[in-house]
Amino acid sequence: MRAEIRAAKRLGVAEPARELEAIATATPTSIGKPEFRAFYNYAKSARGHHMALSMIATLSAAFTWAQESILWRLGPNPREGMEFDHPDGRIVQVATPEFSAWVAAADAIDRPSIGDSFHLALFTGQRQTDRLIMRNESDIEGRHMFRQSKTGELVDIKEAPQLSARLNASRARVKELKLRLQLDKVPPELVVNEDNGEPYDESTYRHWVSTARAVAVFGFLARDSARQAIVRAERLNAELTKISDKLFAPFPLDEENKAQRARAVDQRKRVLSEWLDAQAAHDSNGDETAWRLKPCPALMFVNGAGDLDQKHDQDLRDTCVMLLDRAGCDLLTICDITGHSYRSAQTIMKHYRARNAARAGSGIDRLELQVRKEGMKG
Repeated sequence: MRAEIRAAKRLGVAEPARELEAIATATPTSIGKPEFRAFYNYAKSARGHHMALSMIATLSAAFTWAQESILWRLGPNPREGMEFDHPDGRIVQVATPEFSAWVAAADAIDRPSIGDSFHLALFTGQRQTDRLIMRNESDIEGRHMFRQSKTGELVDIKEAPQLSARLNASRARVKELKLRLQLDKVPPELVVNEDNGEPYDESTYRHWVSTARAVAVFGFLARDSARQAIVRAERLNAELTKISDKLFAPFPLDEENKAQRARAVDQRKRVLSEWLDAQAAHDSNGDETAWRLKPCPALMFVNGAGDLDQKHDQDLRDTCVMLLDRAGCDLLTICDITGHSYRSAQTIMKHYRARNAARAGSGIDRLELQVRKEGMKG
C-alpha cells in the first residue's frame, strides 16, 4: 500500500483507497457473539492471529464506550464472556551476524538512527516504544537512567562500551544534522529522525526498520545508489511475499501428522533458502565483489507455523535477555537491566531460559557423570 501511494503521488493520480471490511457497514445492534466469532475467524486467516486479536479488542472497546454514550445507548458488549485462543509467545533471537548486517544496511541507506535504536535494544533490552522516547537522565558518566513508559519503573544501568561508541557517534551526527537543517535545538531523545531532527513517530520508524531489513536480506550492490538499493530490496521483498504461497504450496502442512508437518516446514525452509540464494546469484552474476553489503537471508525465515516470517525490531529485546542469560546472569539481574517486573521472572524462565543450548549441554554432561557414578558404563 505504501509503495502504491508513493507511485500515485509521482504520477499525479488518485491515491489507492483502503477497502472497508464488510463489518464496517454493519449496524452495531446486529453484531452479536456469532458475528464476533465469525469476524475473528476471518481476521485470523486473512490478517494473522495477532492482528485478529487486536481487531477484536478494538471492536470490544468501541462497544463498551457505546454502552455509556447517550447517542448510541448500546446493550451489553457481545465480547464479554467470549474466549479467544492466543498464539504462543514469539521468541526469536537475532544472531550477531544478523544484527551487524541489519545495522550496516541502516547505515548504508543513510538511516544510522535505526542502528542507534538497535544498539539501545541489544544493550538495554528495552521495548521499541521506550527506545523512541528514551532520554539519558543520568548525570554519571558511563551510565544510563531512564523511565519505562509501560511500567513507570526507573531503570539505571551501566553503559556497555559498544553502546557508548555508537551513542558518541550519534551525538556527532546530530550536531551535523542541526547545522544542515538549521535547527535552533535538537530533542533530548537519543534516537533522532534524520529527516527533520525530531523523535520518530512509530509509523515512520517501523517503515525504516522494514526498509533496512529488506536491504540487509537482499544485499546492497556496489553499483547501486542508496535509493536504488532500497527500490530493489523493496521490489524483491514484495515479490517474495506475493509468491510465498505458491512457493510453499507443494509442501502442505498436515496438522494431524506432526512428523509430516515437521518435514513440510523443513522443506519450506529449504525452498525459501534456494529462492533467496538464486536471486542473489542472479543479481550479482555470481561475483562476490559485486556487493557493497552481502545479502543476509537469515533475517527472513520460515517460522514454526510454516509461514514466511522476518526478524523484527522487537526480537532484539528477546535477544538481549537470551544473551544476558548465556552470560550467566540470574533472573533478578536480567530484570534489573531490562526492566521486566520481578513477577515476570517465571515467565522469563519459561520463554527464555529453556532455550539455552549451552546450559542444556552442560546438564547432559552432569547427567553422564551421575550415571557413571551409579554404575552405568560405556
